[in-house]
Amino acid sequence: MKAVEVSMEFLEEAFALAEAALENNEVPVGCVFVYRGKIIGRGRNDVNRTKNPTRHAEMVAFDELREWCAKEEKALEEVLAETELYVSLEPCIMCGSAMYQLKIKKIVYGASNERFGGIDSVAGKKEYAAEHEIEIVCGIMRERAIQLLKDFYDRQNPFAPPEKRKIKKNSLS
Repeated sequence: MKAVEVSMEFLEEAFALAEAALENNEVPVGCVFVYRGKIIGRGRNDVNRTKNPTRHAEMVAFDELREWCAKEEKALEEVLAETELYVSLEPCIMCGSAMYQLKIKKIVYGASNERFGGIDSVAGKKEYAAEHEIEIVCGIMRERAIQLLKDFYDRQNPFAPPEKRKIKKNSLS
């Protein structure tokens, strides 16, 4: 079995972005795109602030990656073929599908997303492996990713529709 190289520095940066998302009442997911050892795209969830359900960390970071390619006059497809994604949580089905379609090289994520995961959990490898195989590393810093999600869901999301907001147990008389 081939040893897979993982940079904890890049994963730490993804988690720092996830923590920033949490501080801004966003689902705590952060990520970085890395090309030849350099971060060329950073993102954290920005759905609530923008009121745009597609502004997931991966999409925000991809916009930065595209801008970097344009500025550096690099072909997007060539850069993507050598790009790695470090993300705090397994990308959702939308983002996972995009990563397969973009044909990136590798994805490293902290915890699996059993309900919405688009890399290994719900959808992903089995649907797209014939088209493009991505090197996948998961479970690194899993507990930290799960704790961030617990912290988010323990709060009341001020952006959720009133009928979807949960009543905190300690606020009941």
